[in-house]
Amino acid sequence: EKIIIMLRKIVLTSVLASSTLAVMTANAALPSGLYVSGQVGYADTNLKSRLSPLKSSLANDGLAGRLAIGYKLIPNLALELGYLQLSSASYNSVKNNCTYSNKQHAVDVLAKGILPITSNVNIYGKLGAAYLTTQIQSKTTNADISTTTNLNSTVGIDKRQWAPEVAVGMGYDITPNVSVDTSLTHIQTIGNNRPGNIDFLAVGVAYTFG
Repeated sequence: EKIIIMLRKIVLTSVLASSTLAVMTANAALPSGLYVSGQVGYADTNLKSRLSPLKSSLANDGLAGRLAIGYKLIPNLALELGYLQLSSASYNSVKNNCTYSNKQHAVDVLAKGILPITSNVNIYGKLGAAYLTTQIQSKTTNADISTTTNLNSTVGIDKRQWAPEVAVGMGYDITPNVSVDTSLTHIQTIGNNRPGNIDFLAVGVAYTFG
């Protein structure tokens, strides 16, 4: 029985040592330095619930894209600056001879933690803040004269707002410099006049210099 217990301890120690070595090897394979990335996917802006039934047509769920530049301080930690472009929405009111529109985008600053799983697969998490811009307008044309009016205060939606942002994802290194990933990003808007929370499901590609 003692021999069996000793064998179990040896096997357990060997497994832990192998796992630690695998993580260290995977970690060493990830280069540090400057990188750029691009993502495309679907964004649910949850804005319809924040608008009156009259303006619900301005909900802008749909295709979205994000570009980012980052720097890996160490193989497991990076800082990232990004730009998220959300879909635009609009509709025409023949009765008022008016076009209503909604445009949204965000600039974000994030810290990215990276955990290698194998030599070319990793999972990551991001935490930071987004500066979200929601621009709701009406454009009226009479006798070839156009008048644009900001409607943010009318519909009770802040034009600009800082909001917490989190993301989780998984990456795959095609080469030491080129990787692809899939991720889910959530921007949590706050306040009485907040726009909707944003959920962005995306796939992307990144290039690390050096």
